[in-house]
Amino acid sequence: MAKVDPSMLIDSIYEASIVPELWPDVLEQISRLSKTAWTVAVAVREDEPHWILSESTAHDAVAAHYDLYPGNQRTSRLAAAEPYGFVTDYDLLTQEEIDREPLYQEFLIPNGFGFAVGTKLALPDGDMVVVHSEGHYGDGPVSSDVVRQLDMIRPHLARAALLSTRLSFERTRTAVETLEAIGMAACGVSRSGSVLIANRIFNDESQYLTTRGSDRVALHDARANLQLEQALAQTLNAGVQSIPVLSGTPDGLPAVLHVVPVRKSARDVFNQVSAILILTKATQNPIRSNSLLQVLFDLTPMEASLAARIASAQSIEEIALEDGKTPGTVRTQLKGVFAKTGCHRQAELARLLTQIVPAGM
Repeated sequence: MAKVDPSMLIDSIYEASIVPELWPDVLEQISRLSKTAWTVAVAVREDEPHWILSESTAHDAVAAHYDLYPGNQRTSRLAAAEPYGFVTDYDLLTQEEIDREPLYQEFLIPNGFGFAVGTKLALPDGDMVVVHSEGHYGDGPVSSDVVRQLDMIRPHLARAALLSTRLSFERTRTAVETLEAIGMAACGVSRSGSVLIANRIFNDESQYLTTRGSDRVALHDARANLQLEQALAQTLNAGVQSIPVLSGTPDGLPAVLHVVPVRKSARDVFNQVSAILILTKATQNPIRSNSLLQVLFDLTPMEASLAARIASAQSIEEIALEDGKTPGTVRTQLKGVFAKTGCHRQAELARLLTQIVPAGM
């Protein structure tokens, strides 16, 4: 295993604070410095762990700490330790405790692991990031010399974590403020729906939403609010989702809330913002319904025309015949409409559009 130049590692740490995609390489260098098998940076936000790995093959071992053995003493004691430096297993537990701990006896040692070194870094939002390097059991405990070397880079890791957090937040701020400049209501939210930053236009949209109760965004439209909760829970794996929203006032026009996931390699560890919400409203301008659908759902002209014809009770076969297409082609195009409108069936799409598009448009 090639040796690591500490000064070059420190440079890499600060580069990763600006370019999050470089964090896996930094963790791999920490593994080489600590002479361990792999290194992980993990944060627990809203009771859910998120991590970046130096080696993708270590996923199961990391998951075991939180999924298979969620109450294990190794993780809980590191979380409770004073955040001053790197610690080893024997700094956290006695040999007798290790012998009784299921995480070690049932998972780590049988899989060739069991000796590690780690530290925790405080983030400005009150959360923490754990940097943990797992060694092979046959190599024995991590030496005090390795701990000293890791403690030398720890202040740089702490500063880089702070920089990553602030830069990630500033990127969201820039996006939200840019959307305000072009007249669009937007905010950045956590996975639980807590509003972390919002522009003035978003704050003024009380006919559609409220942020009562721990600053969590909630829609007056109960059906849309349930869809929002589901969309936020899926931000790690889903794409942009568009949710139709009815106004909370009798004469209010409908709108669509777009949930745009914030997805970068280090987003879940260093940034609380899970998604940007963008509210697009209908207007009373005398435009055709197809144009309104394009604006509200980001549909192409072809998709908007197809959606409007489905809403007017035309069948797929009738549309295919009129357009000179096969029914299979129309069904494929309809899937794109479903994806953008959040619908799954033609009847659901028709019902949605009759609610969303004001009469006579």
